[in-house]
Amino acid sequence: MNIRKNFEALFLASAALGLAASFATANERPVEILQSTTPSLESMNVQTIVVSAPRLTAAEKASLNG
Repeated sequence: MNIRKNFEALFLASAALGLAASFATANERPVEILQSTTPSLESMNVQTIVVSAPRLTAAEKASLNG
């Protein structure tokens, strides 16, 4: 039971420290959003492969397997 209280106190202290550090450094580095250089999906060509072949019968499959 005591270890649970210690872990709870450790979690709360680390959460408070993280929150304080987050507020302290909030104005340190402003975020700059750059324009994306990746191509859009509309301009990409997607290759498709169409396989048209008759299905094998059970006898043909058995002869292929050896």
